[in-house]
Amino acid sequence: MKKILYVIFAALALVSCSEPVLRVGSFNLWRSDLGKDEYAWEVRKPRLIRAIKDMGYDLFGAEEVDTTMIKELPSLFDEAGLNYKMFIFSPYKADGGVGNKAQAIIYNTERLKMLEDHHFWFSETPDSISGGWDEMKFRRGACCGIFLDRKSNRKFFLMLSHMPLGKEANLHAAEILLERAEMYNPDHLPALFVGDLNTRPDTPSSELLRTYWTDVYLHLPADKREGPQGTFNSHNVEKDMETAQRIDYIYFRGDKVKPLNYTCSTVTYDGLYPSDHCPIYSDIVILK
Repeated sequence: MKKILYVIFAALALVSCSEPVLRVGSFNLWRSDLGKDEYAWEVRKPRLIRAIKDMGYDLFGAEEVDTTMIKELPSLFDEAGLNYKMFIFSPYKADGGVGNKAQAIIYNTERLKMLEDHHFWFSETPDSISGGWDEMKFRRGACCGIFLDRKSNRKFFLMLSHMPLGKEANLHAAEILLERAEMYNPDHLPALFVGDLNTRPDTPSSELLRTYWTDVYLHLPADKREGPQGTFNSHNVEKDMETAQRIDYIYFRGDKVKPLNYTCSTVTYDGLYPSDHCPIYSDIVILK
């Protein structure tokens, strides 16, 4: 067994040396209107930008991106030397465009080109603005797109979601996610799915998602994972993140997707978390 594992890890090392590596992840940014005092947006946003820069993302899904963030993040990225562009989906806008309580696919334009995009709602009418099964009357949905990696000249599919809190709504959302992943990736390109999915790994929702997707965290051996399993810190720097809920995920699909590692960052800035979720990422190779 040890010999087999050695061969596998050696092969991964060779892959990482010869193929371009893409850093993909998820980060719930926590709405700008929620914090007070040391968590007020004007005080917190430098910590948030430092965290995003430290992650070194090529591409990540951001949740709880409100209108203030949408307005300010582009200039903050520029000031930090980050060549990021945001594709925004707000489930509170009839056209799914720029609006409050949005989610965003944020990507490095020097590395990646977005070739097409889609969005949909978690309801019986996923193509129209709607609340669906959400018992808290929130509107939830997902967005996705096809990207070209300029380094490798390879295409891949990425989906992002901020899923409902309620168990029933979450399970219905998972069903729609699987349907739409097939619909919007008909050529079965290498595929990734990231987000704050508001469900634990042992729920029916997660079990359903794993019939289609592979969970990077569960897929990799322990020595390829860095940081705790929990991702929801609730701004509590004293919290044991190893026993905290893991509700943020990176999934993949296809034998052309090779995750090399997984990281959940618990780095604090000025002694505080930049958000109520920890950022996560995985270095991934998209093979020919």
